[in-house]
Amino acid sequence: MRKNRPRRASLVVTVVVWPGQAGGVDLDEVYGVDLDEFMAARTRLVAQARTAKDRPLATAIAALKKPTRSAWLLNLLSRRSPDDLSQLEELAGRLATAHHAGDLAALRALGAERTKLVGQLTAAAVGAGAERGYQATEAVKGEVNGTLSAAVADPDTRTDLLAGRLVKAHVYSGFGLPVMGAFTPGEAPSEPPAAAEPAEPTAALHTSEDAERRAVEAARQRAEQLVREASDELRRARAGYDEAIRLESEARERLDRASQEVADLRAELRAAEDAEVVARRTATEAADGVHEARGAVQQAERALADATRELAAGPH
Repeated sequence: MRKNRPRRASLVVTVVVWPGQAGGVDLDEVYGVDLDEFMAARTRLVAQARTAKDRPLATAIAALKKPTRSAWLLNLLSRRSPDDLSQLEELAGRLATAHHAGDLAALRALGAERTKLVGQLTAAAVGAGAERGYQATEAVKGEVNGTLSAAVADPDTRTDLLAGRLVKAHVYSGFGLPVMGAFTPGEAPSEPPAAAEPAEPTAALHTSEDAERRAVEAARQRAEQLVREASDELRRARAGYDEAIRLESEARERLDRASQEVADLRAELRAAEDAEVVARRTATEAADGVHEARGAVQQAERALADATRELAAGPH
């Protein structure tokens, strides 16, 4: 663990302040709630901003995306166990150092350490969700694990994770550690130089030692070919996964926009219904006033008629 662990400024300073908006809005009120309450919390804050006539703030809050289940679990973990997540930062530093030094032994040891740490943090995130009543599926667990693995290799993913406001699963498009130090996956290794043909055949070419070297070299070339093919397949699989994530994100954004529009229309409908109730009550009261005024007019007319008749009749 590094002594100077980065502060989680993004979690401490969770207030967005726009000009004309006093006090700001605590985004943890949105990203810290249970996932089923996200839309309601966001709608409430949008309404508050609109009431305050702060249109830019209302627009910014309305644009906040609802997290996926896996992102929500990791956001819970970032609030519950920030020190545990900070171990990813420290591990990433040691991996980078070993990688630049070409220390294969250290890379292998750190790779095992990464696998263990990611597994522990995945279990912790799943446990945090279970405490909120959510039992993660295997697919969601895989997304949590993949995002944590990506956070070790990718600083941007790590920043989002430590900030506690992830909105979707992340996948690292790079390859991390070199494979056994032979070559970087995806790059064809240089072919071994062809052995020079001897001027004259010698018996040494037929020794068991030469045959063993040829067998080892052939096995190495076959293994490298398998690595290249596996690397190509991994790139294709990750590209497909990235595309699926993009499509899912776009669909979620469309859903969020539609949900927000429905919420706005419902709010307007409630306001119109309230206005109708008030108008109906006012109309009823006005009708009652008309009825009373008509009665008063009729009474005054009768009194005037009586007085007129008495005047016409003269004194008795």
